[in-house]
Amino acid sequence: MQAKAATSEAGRSVAITPAQRVVLESSEWFAALDPAFRQAIVASSRVMTLPVGGAVFHRGDPCDGIYCVLSGAVCFSGSAPSGRGSVAALVEAPQWFGEIGLFDGGARTHDALADITSTVLHLPLRHLAKILAHDPGRWRQLGLLLVRKLRIALTLLEDMALEPPRVRLARCLINLLEGYGQRKAAPSYSLRVSQERLGMMLSLSRQTVNELLRQLEQDEVIQCRRGGVRILDLGRLTEAARGAS
Repeated sequence: MQAKAATSEAGRSVAITPAQRVVLESSEWFAALDPAFRQAIVASSRVMTLPVGGAVFHRGDPCDGIYCVLSGAVCFSGSAPSGRGSVAALVEAPQWFGEIGLFDGGARTHDALADITSTVLHLPLRHLAKILAHDPGRWRQLGLLLVRKLRIALTLLEDMALEPPRVRLARCLINLLEGYGQRKAAPSYSLRVSQERLGMMLSLSRQTVNELLRQLEQDEVIQCRRGGVRILDLGRLTEAARGAS
């Protein structure tokens, strides 16, 4: 089911280009792998192009491998029977995703849809299984990718219960800026994320997010732009994320 959905909504899979390889190498997780593991991943993977709204996979689909964003952005979302939607994360290059199902054999937990026209690297499960069978010690490397995300998820849950909206917003902006800890290279200080998306990620109304962003803008910490935010003072944003007024 998942493979059919991805194939129907994505462009034809092709081999990775040298420019895309540079993006891939900027992933902290990928760059830390041993050279043979990195080469095996590249040799066994293909690049897909997704239109806006194109599905990488849907909630409930079986795991078919792991992915890395090479350009654009992928939004992880869900919806309740009432129709109310939520956004769990917005991932950009060079972030990896899709590894949860490797460990428990379970289905996908969210819809993963291209937020804008995007390219993603896909390492199919059948190829990854062969790579891991050749050297079972590499499971630990995949475990490190999963555990890093688990630490962030637990922190976000604690923030939701204990921290005020301003702190949560500042931490969310930093997480987006740093690619949830997956970027090796210095990030751009411009974020392409709407107030509506931020509200869904933080369980806040768009009006509350707008007010908080305007306060940070008045303090010259950020600059609000159409469909995004530019970080002007990362040090002060970090202070706000720690709860400083």
